[in-house]
Amino acid sequence: MEKEGKKILIIEDSELQRKLLNRWITNHGYIPLEAVNLSEAREIIIKDQVDVVLLDWELPDGSGIELISEIFSSSSVGWLPVIMVTGHTEPENLKHAIEAGATDYITKPAKEIELLARIFSALRMKSLHDQLRETAIRDVMTGLYNRRYMEDRIDQEFQRCKRHKNNLSLAMIDIDFFKKINDTYGHETGDIVLKRIAAELKSSLRKSDIISRFGGEEFVIVFPETSLVDAARVLDKIREMVSGLELNSESGQTFKISFSGGVAGGDVNQIETPIELLRTADKLLYEAKSSGRNRIIS
Repeated sequence: MEKEGKKILIIEDSELQRKLLNRWITNHGYIPLEAVNLSEAREIIIKDQVDVVLLDWELPDGSGIELISEIFSSSSVGWLPVIMVTGHTEPENLKHAIEAGATDYITKPAKEIELLARIFSALRMKSLHDQLRETAIRDVMTGLYNRRYMEDRIDQEFQRCKRHKNNLSLAMIDIDFFKKINDTYGHETGDIVLKRIAAELKSSLRKSDIISRFGGEEFVIVFPETSLVDAARVLDKIREMVSGLELNSESGQTFKISFSGGVAGGDVNQIETPIELLRTADKLLYEAKSSGRNRIIS
């Protein structure tokens, strides 16, 4: 298992302890990230791809146990191993930490070799969890997220953007005349079309945008912190590019493809629920289909 690039988040309000842990982690090829309280830790976990958390029990703005509960309730983070680094040695406290979701614990003063062994063990466990999780949340055909995972992410992003008063846009797109493509050229060619649309979306959108195959020939895209106008503009550029493509069927015939889309959202403070956001995008998609296809309506 490679150490390089693995990010270890140190959540500790003692500067002396942070520096010590930072030095040990750096010396052994890991990338240290630091937070002095729960608020800073939350921001880092959302923005950075953290691999292991070293968590102090008591922090200026709350208990480390609170953060463990948040981590395990967020499917966007995935399974994140948490090692408690604590002065609490009472069996009841340690039992409480493990029951809350902590992967392991080490008592202060920590020893370098013991800490590094526990980090290595946590990383190995995370690697196995990540492999299982990827299988569960991905669409086999396209490699995009599946509907079940996407529904959870829509809810999480909706709540997050609403809480921070950020924009959130959502697009629902559908491949035009997909049944005709299957009937004319065969289902193998239909699979090629699905994969090509997925590839174009992945290559054209930001890493922060969340893309899923929602079912059949339908895709849903979440644009975090993006206005309705910007999301529609980006999607229309992709639509224009896709409609200019020429694909070859399994039998060598050349044909063109296109898609229609509906984009909803923007200021989510005006929207009550994430289901409402999805329904609006679906309604706009239907409108795009009804008014001639190969267009985006927002």
